[in-house]
Amino acid sequence: MLSKISLALSVILTVAVVYLFMNQRGSSKQIEGTEIQIAPAFSGDSAPKSSVVAYVNGDTLNANYKYITDKSSQLEDKMKIADERVKKEYMERQKEWDQLMAYGQSKQLPLEEERVVQQRLMALQSEIEEIQKRETNTLAKKEEELQKDLQKRVEGFLDSYAKQRGIDYVFNYQSEIKLILYGSNAYDITSEVVAALNEEYEKEKSAKK
Repeated sequence: MLSKISLALSVILTVAVVYLFMNQRGSSKQIEGTEIQIAPAFSGDSAPKSSVVAYVNGDTLNANYKYITDKSSQLEDKMKIADERVKKEYMERQKEWDQLMAYGQSKQLPLEEERVVQQRLMALQSEIEEIQKRETNTLAKKEEELQKDLQKRVEGFLDSYAKQRGIDYVFNYQSEIKLILYGSNAYDITSEVVAALNEEYEKEKSAKK
């Protein structure tokens, strides 16, 4: 009845998870009376500093970050409940539909009564569609809220992590999203990121008990 939902590191998050971290302010210059801020890497007399780049394997993060697995499971449970509600509502209206159809076919109805039956059949169809639309929209809204929270969690952690490690960029490496065509394992920070995210999440769950 309802389409499947999933919580994962999305394309939106893939774009958003790319960071540039600077520990100092750059210089500025005047161009035609307008102050232009110069990026710290290109300010001063020295040559531009080399960027430090790392990446996270999005497939591994999706599979092993407990927040994603927990929330995905909860969403699946909500979807099953919603699907059962839709089926129940559908069966009730299907029963009335069948009764009206049998009644209309059992004898020649007066035009006015035939019109009433047809209107009720159309109303039943609309009600079924509206019920499914309502449940689908409710689940989609819940999923969107969780996606935003997921993005906030990952971005917040990487902001702190990258600054501590002196990393300028963190990319997402994922099988279905070829943002990076090749990445050396030497720059793969996935294991540490997933472990730290899970540790934060477990502490958060423990605090709520």
